[in-house]
Amino acid sequence: MTTEKKINYAKLSRELEAILEQLQAGDLDIDKAMAVYERGMQIAHQLAEYLEKSKIKVAKLKAS
Repeated sequence: MTTEKKINYAKLSRELEAILEQLQAGDLDIDKAMAVYERGMQIAHQLAEYLEKSKIKVAKLKAS
């Protein structure tokens, strides 16, 4: 059985927003921008998974 970390959706959303602001500002060198972009993609993936799991839970609750 895998252990699943509980994510803090609000915290990750704020972090992703900060990343977007950094990238839009255009002040980062290419290496830093790539690292920040990769982190943003990781967060976006985590949030999407969280939302999908939440959607499934809600559907199960409605079916009960």
